[in-house]
Amino acid sequence: MLNAYQLTGAFEPYITQIFKNVDEELIPEMGAITFHIASNNLIMTYKDKAFTFKTDHEQLETLYEKKHELQAFIELMPDFDHEWHQIVITQFTLTRQNLIAFLLVFDRKMLSPYERLPVNSRTVNRSIIDAIIAETLSILNEGIRTLAEGEVFSPPSVVSLMRAAGKSLFTELLDAPQSAAPFESISKISSLSYEKTFSNGKILLASLDDLTRLTRNSAFERIVSFETAIPLHRLRHIRKILELSGDDIYLLSDGEYIYGTVRILDAVEASRYLNQLLTIEFSHYASWQLSYNLVRLFQVVHEELFIPKPKISYYKFSRTLRELYPEFNAKHTLQLYKLILEAFKQIKGTLIVLSKNARSEALRLKNQGFVIEPKPLSESDIQSITRIDGAILMDLDGVCHGIGVILDGIATEKGDPSRGARYNSAIRYVETVSHNTTYADVIVIVISEDGDADMITKHTLNTIS
Repeated sequence: MLNAYQLTGAFEPYITQIFKNVDEELIPEMGAITFHIASNNLIMTYKDKAFTFKTDHEQLETLYEKKHELQAFIELMPDFDHEWHQIVITQFTLTRQNLIAFLLVFDRKMLSPYERLPVNSRTVNRSIIDAIIAETLSILNEGIRTLAEGEVFSPPSVVSLMRAAGKSLFTELLDAPQSAAPFESISKISSLSYEKTFSNGKILLASLDDLTRLTRNSAFERIVSFETAIPLHRLRHIRKILELSGDDIYLLSDGEYIYGTVRILDAVEASRYLNQLLTIEFSHYASWQLSYNLVRLFQVVHEELFIPKPKISYYKFSRTLRELYPEFNAKHTLQLYKLILEAFKQIKGTLIVLSKNARSEALRLKNQGFVIEPKPLSESDIQSITRIDGAILMDLDGVCHGIGVILDGIATEKGDPSRGARYNSAIRYVETVSHNTTYADVIVIVISEDGDADMITKHTLNTIS
């Protein structure tokens, strides 16, 4: 008979392996949860804790038919807060003594860096992590049925699960039937050579309606239009015409056919016009990546899926913030962190200065930038104000006071000439203000064009040679 110990022993190592493969900070709290009825009480047990509720149900069978009630009971557990936790529950299985399921509890702060798709996108999943969670849940549900029948739980490999999750998300983004998803074709094309070289070409994916209206927008320049569209499954043909693409030129595809080539003149405007700018880039042998609105979702290398980790993790950001402001609470930390994550979407890089005295600092530097009326920033605002050079001056409430600010600072022995002007000016600025008690508690976040990031404070200066 299936019990909590058996379920945990079968599932926990597998789940840990899945999320450790992506990012150790994503590993969820997990465990079996059981329900049984005794003396008009419903007793819910999770790990070593038991919770008792009055119930009108006399038999587990009737409760099993009302699974939404079980979900409501789980959500009442005091250890879980829906603002901070994402709770995922497998299907329930009825045994002779209880109802049993398996619970995964994810920290939303750890999930937030991976949420690359907007809430209003047409996909169910907002990230590749959501797709992995969904795929994991499907496997666990099958595992519960297998274990309940007395058989051994033999899940697919983590590599297979990750690939299935990537294929699922790709299919959602294209809004295409699973059979028409180009994931497998793209992988095969990436391993083909043309005149002894492998491709570094690019494909822009969009609906056929979107593809036909590209010429109406100045962000695009149509270059070649094929009189007869080329099916994507004609792999060697596609590999050959990939030579037409590169840099800012893309093959045009709806996921089933290639229709021609287009030059993207303004990537930001292009993503707004199409609602989603979905692109594939080939880099070397058997390697390709999928990006959504200029942000990489995942990379496939030799058919194994890899997910880019956030350049600044929530824990690193939180720890740096608390070093300067120990009283700062988690809710405000997460709000600031989400604003920082949005800045990573700026393809030209940017500088963000966080300071409790951002207003007075903006006024001090008014001749080196633009002082603005205090403006609480939303995630969409970040995309707009980071388009110009210079730093953003933001206080700890996420209110912006200055944009396009050129940071001042005295010459210093610290720095790295190979890192560029943005990084080195941030070091000079932090070292200069570190001697002024009014402005010393500042964090400068440097986001480079290549996506690298640094957080510089008076504490980190000592680690910089």
